[in-house]
Amino acid sequence: MLSFKKLFQYPLVAVVVGGWFSCNNVQKAEAQKSNLPQIPEEVIIRKVVVTGEDTLCMEFVNSNPVFREGWDSLAQPQFWKQIMCLSPDSCIINVARTRLPLQTSCFRTWCSQSEYEKTALKGRLKDEYCVDYGEELYVTNGKREFYEHRKSIPTISKAVSYFRTYGVDPWYAQTILLIESPGKHLSKSYVGAAGPFQLMRSVAVKYGLKVNKYTDERTDLKRAAYGAAKLISGICIPKVKEMLDARGIPYQETDTWFRLLVLHAYHAGAGNLACAINKINPVSGGPELIRTLWKTECGGFKNESQNYSQIALAAIMNFEDIIRLDGDSIFMVQGDRAYATLSRSGEKQLNQREEALFYALLMYERDLADGTISYAYFEERVNSIRKEINRETTDKTMAGSVTYPLNEDQLLRLSNELIRKRKMDDAIQLLRFNLELFPQSPATAEQLSKAYRIKGNAGLAQKYMTKSNELVNTPK
Repeated sequence: MLSFKKLFQYPLVAVVVGGWFSCNNVQKAEAQKSNLPQIPEEVIIRKVVVTGEDTLCMEFVNSNPVFREGWDSLAQPQFWKQIMCLSPDSCIINVARTRLPLQTSCFRTWCSQSEYEKTALKGRLKDEYCVDYGEELYVTNGKREFYEHRKSIPTISKAVSYFRTYGVDPWYAQTILLIESPGKHLSKSYVGAAGPFQLMRSVAVKYGLKVNKYTDERTDLKRAAYGAAKLISGICIPKVKEMLDARGIPYQETDTWFRLLVLHAYHAGAGNLACAINKINPVSGGPELIRTLWKTECGGFKNESQNYSQIALAAIMNFEDIIRLDGDSIFMVQGDRAYATLSRSGEKQLNQREEALFYALLMYERDLADGTISYAYFEERVNSIRKEINRETTDKTMAGSVTYPLNEDQLLRLSNELIRKRKMDDAIQLLRFNLELFPQSPATAEQLSKAYRIKGNAGLAQKYMTKSNELVNTPK
């Protein structure tokens, strides 16, 4: 059986956002890198993005100021970055005011406890970490399934271009798309905001977008970018400048702290931001004003509004990890990149090659969950690599040292994630594949029943529940 200790010691260079890296794509990527125009560092960076079909040069906003000014060292953005990378099955118990993490727990276990048990655990954590008893503790579960930043790469590049065309700072386009429903153009919030920029209907209509029972242009990236750009340039930026000018506070429109104030106006509304600013009554700007805003409530400016710029900074940090991981290139599919790394390495030892192939398969799982590949592509690559493992395992002493999947639970966990993301067609196809591999698995049949029930197919839901029950009662 595969050694997981060895597996996760495999060189980190394989863990990238990869695309199907054929020899032609490698050559095209290298050629495009050498011909990239020189752009001032503080404005735009250009990357060669390798996809399954082509290599494209895309533009992004350089976020170096966030790191140069030390925003990434603050506890709140660090906390939210953890949350963005954490499965929703897990949660972090943290200090509400400072976002200091105290303990990571199973979210289901936490929810199953009584209020007395939860209070007792929080009390023990306060004692252990010397937290003042007046401090409130929050329990925040992981949001990895929401923040699909890899999937958003092409969308962000297009939006950056649109904002530049409209004469509005493209930093806002990139940052808002990293926060608001990344990779989910059709999403709608509980208050009625819709589309990639989460515009309210009244705002969209004000700036000329069609929103009726037949058409909702908020879901169209270009039209939504236009509406968001007009809102930012026509209301958010002028209102923030007005608040600061009234107090004689100097600023540059490219200051990170100024941009974060504009984001707050975009999210909470200029009126609610003004309420919070009036309550603070600052005499200077800078990071200290933003940190104070994170602890200030006024009117409609409450916890969600306080978190907004913290999440923005965390999203910027996470996105930078992705786009800077492999130099001047960005690879959209991690599995392909891991497989290509193995192919170029010329690994000769059978056990090491098998482990590397298994690692590539794990990366394809993440690609499917992240939405950067289709289920058909996932299954094609899985079957191809499984055949390669079997073909190359000629030494009988090594036969069976690596199998994929390891057991029925491996793809069941992946299907759970797809179901939570409402990717029901992918989940159903994955479960049917798992049932082919493990035909005696009652858990897979039961999960298929659940998926079909959610999808609204009562007949197939009943069929697979019956099958699950039969398998449970079948003697081993």
